[in-house]
Amino acid sequence: MVAGNTKRIVIEPVTRVEGHGKVTILLDEDNRVAQARMHIVEFRGFERFIRGRPYWEMPVAVQRLCGICPVSHHLCAAKAVDRIVGVDRLTPTAEKMRRLMHYGQIFQSHALHFFHLSAPDLLFGFDADPAERNVVGIIRKNKPLAVQAVKMRQFGQEVIKATAGKKIHGTGAIPGGI
Repeated sequence: MVAGNTKRIVIEPVTRVEGHGKVTILLDEDNRVAQARMHIVEFRGFERFIRGRPYWEMPVAVQRLCGICPVSHHLCAAKAVDRIVGVDRLTPTAEKMRRLMHYGQIFQSHALHFFHLSAPDLLFGFDADPAERNVVGIIRKNKPLAVQAVKMRQFGQEVIKATAGKKIHGTGAIPGGI
């Protein structure tokens, strides 16, 4: 707890993140940061939603936590189910397919993060008008770059589709394999 004469700064909403959040900063008497907190205010409730469900449904169910990185949740749950059913080692093909699925996820997610969330600040500067400092502003200012961003994300999603059956919320990883 910070005592004395403090100043409180609240930044809400925090933009350029997946989800909703705010930052609270407390400054001391000398305007130095005494405390900084990032608050994530979303509640999904998946723990309750999946309680009592059959374990083999988890790889498909938990990926609904996120539309940006469902493969990460899908594969994490698949690994947990593998352990539950006693799978010590996947076949080389299943291992490679899961890895490729994850690489597709990483590629499309990084394209999204860079071009949609970071690039507006990097291209226009942090002091630029927020009405222009966004993905629509990139399209207006540099359409070829915007098209490249969409194509890069699409490529990653096509890799996911080839390995998981769908671009978003696929069903590729099953207990013990693919």
